[in-house]
Amino acid sequence: MPNSPITGKPGRLLFEHDVLGRHIARYYLDESIGYIWVDQPTWLEEAYSDAIAITDTGILSRNLANIDTVSFAMRFNGLAEVRSIDLGAGYGLFVRGMRDFGLDFHWSDLYAKNLIARGFEADDGGYEVAAAFEVLEHLENPLGFLREARHKFRYNTLFFSATCFDETNIPGPDWWYWAFETGQHISFFSKRALDFIATELQLHLVHIKGEIFSFTDNPEMAWPNGWQRRQIRRRYKGVSLLAKDYEKMKRRIKGL
Repeated sequence: MPNSPITGKPGRLLFEHDVLGRHIARYYLDESIGYIWVDQPTWLEEAYSDAIAITDTGILSRNLANIDTVSFAMRFNGLAEVRSIDLGAGYGLFVRGMRDFGLDFHWSDLYAKNLIARGFEADDGGYEVAAAFEVLEHLENPLGFLREARHKFRYNTLFFSATCFDETNIPGPDWWYWAFETGQHISFFSKRALDFIATELQLHLVHIKGEIFSFTDNPEMAWPNGWQRRQIRRRYKGVSLLAKDYEKMKRRIKGL
């Protein structure tokens, strides 16, 4: 049996299924932490011929929701003024949205082309906050990715999304989240797996809201209640980096 990419322990075969209509994928369970992975996904180059899957019709609505949630969480937890980076930023929707909300986000992605947040690519400076929405499920070694990214960008808080499965009722092949048609989802997590990753990163796992979590050095990280969100909305009404970014890009065009 192959070994788990997170713990190195042998996995148990759950099932086999075709992906992209022509490749056989084998799904294994690491019972020590509640983590499912696809072993040797040789089709990834084909799967990422388009970085954003054609079936992803909800990309805009999810980005808008993530922008709203993370901007509230950052401002409520004293992170409104820090430099931040979006890991696996796609076309740049989230980065541009966060900057329009007044938060200093930058872009990083190995596969996608930056179409919307051009000019705000990652640099060699440090970032206090990172985001990784709909990223971890695409990785062969999610823990290795997070370790490398933290070493490179030096963040202490990571906001991320995870559609966790219930260890007491392991999903069968009919679970929509396997996404067999695209071949892009190859890692699947239980809450216990996320706890394990947090410990390995020497961070705390905090549930923010819905399917949004944080790995953070702040164990008191919290989601604001309704009254607190209204206060934050009033305080930051009209705050944006849009005009500042526009002037910065004009100067860049002029070579200044």
